[in-house]
Amino acid sequence: MIKISTIFFDVGGVCLSNGWDNIARKKAAKHFFLNYEEMEKRHKSVFKKFEKGKLPLEDYLNKVVFFGKRNFAKDDFISFMHSQSIEFSSTTKILKKLSAGKKYQLATINNESLELNEYRLNKFNLGRYFSCFFSSCYLGTRKPEKEIFYKALNIIHKKPRSCLFIDDREENIQSAQAVGLNTIWLQNHNELKEKLEEFNIET
Repeated sequence: MIKISTIFFDVGGVCLSNGWDNIARKKAAKHFFLNYEEMEKRHKSVFKKFEKGKLPLEDYLNKVVFFGKRNFAKDDFISFMHSQSIEFSSTTKILKKLSAGKKYQLATINNESLELNEYRLNKFNLGRYFSCFFSSCYLGTRKPEKEIFYKALNIIHKKPRSCLFIDDREENIQSAQAVGLNTIWLQNHNELKEKLEEFNIET
């Protein structure tokens, strides 16, 4: 029987809504009357550096949105970005029980830009549940690169077979499996309780 000691959660798509995905970008383009295709092209040219913490939010916005004159301020745009984040109450309920039980070490492995990551961690007080945040912006590597999993495991001195990784994207799951992690591919965040029970993790 698999003995799980550490559970790694993705943040966007598992704990919260995605922070700045294509749906949020489409909403922003519509709200601020921007050309979505042009904005998306510019986003794709820099988003990996952005998520690896190598491009500050100010520079990202200059490249993707404010490369020309706008009739709105950067603070307005950032506020809109923040407004796209919501909490999944079903996951929060599970995190409360798992953290209170103290049977498992809880941590995150997530892709997020620095400023948005810190906003979301603070806004939703995720430090109540997680002891470590292995975010792409801190580690300089992002899923599905295997390096992010190796770094997380090395930092907390855990063997992959003793860890469970939960993510909503198949490519990230496949990468984690290649490293040796147990995984849950969560296609519906409301199914998390059922999926955890398959590993004898009571919530």
